[in-house]
Amino acid sequence: MFKGQSALITGGSRGIGLAIAKKLANQGATITLLANNESVLKQSVKQLSSEYDQQHAILSVDLLHLVQENYNLSKLQDSFKSHSILVNCAGITTHTLLQRTTQKQITETINLNLTVPIILSQLCVKHMMRQRDQNPSILNIASVLSLTHHLLPGTSVYAASKAGLLGFTKSLAHELKGRVRVNALLPALVKDTEMGKIVKGDLAEVSMDVVVNKAVEVLSELSVNGECITLD
Repeated sequence: MFKGQSALITGGSRGIGLAIAKKLANQGATITLLANNESVLKQSVKQLSSEYDQQHAILSVDLLHLVQENYNLSKLQDSFKSHSILVNCAGITTHTLLQRTTQKQITETINLNLTVPIILSQLCVKHMMRQRDQNPSILNIASVLSLTHHLLPGTSVYAASKAGLLGFTKSLAHELKGRVRVNALLPALVKDTEMGKIVKGDLAEVSMDVVVNKAVEVLSELSVNGECITLD
């Protein structure tokens, strides 16, 4: 289904990002995994199928550096030219009451969960628009804690960052007018993820398989655009 397409997946060394990467690779996509730990990335990329003779790659980047004024974004441009799919999955999970949250935690959570996906989308979208025949698509992984009835004490900053990602998703989809599709998934708690392991309390859960299958469905379905899909 994705043979001949290339996908850049942030947070791709583990969790939801790696699971989506595996599914896309199984269906023919060539994958670039992006995360900040090169040694973990080297192990993760070995788990991807190359049945269709794909040459998968890794990109070790501390994404928080992208928001620094003196960071040279142009050195990343070549790494973003060939991708028809971008999955913004990297993020920070915060589970601390606001009055106990440090200013650094607030800033890093907002930057990695919201500002970085905006920057990466900006870097990719111009090249994606030249690949209309490839069904170019951006998928943002948000959370059921953003703009739904699901609430959990200690996640106000996290929820705010993911809610911002939804606003960005819908607005960018409208701006691009279908030349690049932009959608978001709002999964409930996935026990196999970092958030799933630390959160205690009564919160809806969803399996990794459900999230991955829906992600692949959205990336392949031409009629889905500007949607924020809740999975709980």
